[in-house]
Parts: sequence; structure tokens; C-alpha cells
Amino acid sequence: MNITKGQKVDITKGRQLSSIAIGLNWTTAQANLDINASAFLLNSAGVCTQDEDMIFYNQQSSRQHAVTHSDQSPPDREMIQITPSLVPSNISKIAITLTIHEEGDHHQSFQHVQQVNCRIYDPVTNEELITFAFGEGLSSETAIVVGEVYVHNGEWKFNAISSGFNGGLSALVQNFGLSVDDDVSTPDPIPEVTPPVTVAPVSLMKIELKKKESINIQKSPTITATLEWETKKDLDLYCFYVTQANQVGKVYYRNLGSTHETPYITLDGDALTHGKETIQIHRPDALKYVLFAAYSAVSNGTGSFKSMKVRAVVDNNQGQVITSPLHEKNNYAYWVAIAHIDFTANDATSISHVEQYSGRGVEASPWLYEDGTFKMDAGPEEFKDNEDYK
Repeated sequence: MNITKGQKVDITKGRQLSSIAIGLNWTTAQANLDINASAFLLNSAGVCTQDEDMIFYNQQSSRQHAVTHSDQSPPDREMIQITPSLVPSNISKIAITLTIHEEGDHHQSFQHVQQVNCRIYDPVTNEELITFAFGEGLSSETAIVVGEVYVHNGEWKFNAISSGFNGGLSALVQNFGLSVDDDVSTPDPIPEVTPPVTVAPVSLMKIELKKKESINIQKSPTITATLEWETKKDLDLYCFYVTQANQVGKVYYRNLGSTHETPYITLDGDALTHGKETIQIHRPDALKYVLFAAYSAVSNGTGSFKSMKVRAVVDNNQGQVITSPLHEKNNYAYWVAIAHIDFTANDATSISHVEQYSGRGVEASPWLYEDGTFKMDAGPEEFKDNEDYK
């Protein structure tokens, strides 16, 4: 089974598994780039309560040997193995992570890493059960929470997360509730005494916004936003933006944006079938405001966006994922504005649930103004012709 970010799948249900193996693989052209796998045994609050529950290159087995780590496990680069029957009763999930060692010394990050993936398999029979390719869209991040193996109704499942962090292993250690120790930051002790590095802890969160609710998340070097829906209708994601220089524009299927110049936003292309479209914001610091909206290109705008289970999902690639769903039923709108992001504060990024619809039968788009306000039916009309579908 090939899965994608956000999916939750069964591992043990319907199978007789004495243990679960997670093989981790990647490629890189940089010979000195050192990537390490780690695992954190977490309680129901998502906290690692004791040092013995962190598994990494300097501590390769947890208490009761429930979780073990190996960097000698061909054909995988590294492997984490879990024996469910030995997992302590106070452990609800096990976070699987990858980090770049001493990333600050070499200015390395996961943008230098390709084909990152994990495979979950039965180590006894070598039967491969699940494969997960991840890490797309990362730039300056030096750690990834790959996913979580967790217990639900007595069975073990896998949650595909793929969230990036800055700060390497130290940031993950603090985030999961432990203190940073020399054994974590350096595998070989060195005689010099170096000043401690202070890494701001990141609070993991996965929140679904209520109607007109706003929330602050930590500022980050990149942001990923997806439009997701669950019907066969063709929907389009529009990202309206205001730059720091007060330039106003939009990224959509006719203008896929740019990574290296204004607006530093890219769309992954036009999905002509149901599913998902993805926006990457490569430089949030170059923007003031962003508005995400969806356009229904078929059936003359008929059909409720809510019934399609349309939602915008914003991920700061540091473990904070905010979903903005739709709460209202509107059967005759071509457009819906879903979520608004305000980058202007110094200490946080604000995401707001907005949910506003176009007038009945009106194909004029929303419009985002320089001050961050927006208005429905105020932009140009949008039509998809045969060339667009091609």
C-alpha cells in the first residue's frame, strides 16, 4: 500500500505480527551529509517522559527492548523495529523521525536530500505492508517527523505526518518533552566546553478551526497549504497574495508562481480530477497576507462545497497543522474563500477561518486588498476553456 501525507492506515489489523519494522531510505549528492533515524515513545499527551524512551544512535534500545534502532539493516539505510507486546502500557504512540547531524556546521538541510521514504514491513517474512514517500517541499528544515505508529482499539496503526522542523535533533528532543543532553547533540564526546544552544520549543498541534475562528502558529521558513476535497468534481485552488512591497496578485492554474522571485509561491499544477492541489509558500517573510479560495469549474457552480468536504490545510512544516473546513451549505456558488493568513506580526503567523461565498451565478473572483481585507465578487471573471483542461 502506497500512502500519502495525512493518511492513517492499519498495520496489525487482520495480521499476525510479532514485530513491526520501519525501514528508512534516502539519497543525497552530499558525501558529508549525515542523516540519523530516531524514535520517541510518547504517552497519551504526546510527551516522552523519560530518557530511556528516546531511541537514537547513542541509545539503540528502549526499556524492555520494545523499540530498537539499527543502522546496519540492508537494504534500508536505517531501521526502527517495534515489538508491540513489549511496549509499556503507558505508551500510546511512537514517533519516527529523521534528523541531519551537526546541520549548523555545514549549512545542510533536507533540501539537499531526495527520494526520502519509509517502508513498513514484517521483519520475520520481509512482507512489505506500507510505503510512504515524504519530504517534498522542505527547504531549511533539519529534522522530519516521518510519522507515528500508534495503538487504537488494541490494534497498531500508522499516521503519515511528514512535518519538518528547524533545529535538528535538539529541537525534537525539547518538543517531545525531554532536555537537551550532550549525548544527543554529539555522538563522540569532545574536550572543549561549548556554550549551550537554546532552541525554541515547538508545540505540535493539529487543529480544525471552528467557524470564523483564528489561531496563531509559529513563524517558519516555509508553509505548505493544500486544498482537499472528496468528490470527482474539478476544483481549483487560488492563492491571492499581498507582498511586503504591496504587490497584489494570485497564483493559480494559469500562473503557477515562482520559487526564486516574487511572490515566492508555487502551485503544484491543476488537478483535473478529485483529490488535492498544493501550494508552497517558499518565503513567508516576503508576504503580508494570503487568501486561499476554491473555484468550482463544472456544473455551473451547482453543488455545495460543504457536501464535497472541501477544506484548506495549512502546515508550517514544524509540526503545526491547521485545517479550515466549511460549515455552511451553499448550492449555487462558483467561489468560496476558505482561509486567510496574516504574516505581519513579528512573533506569530495568524490563520483565520473566513468561509465566504460568491453571489448566485456570479463567476467574478474574490479580491484581496493591500490592507489584508477581501471582498467576494470583486475580481475578474474566471473561465476554464478546452486549452485549460488540456
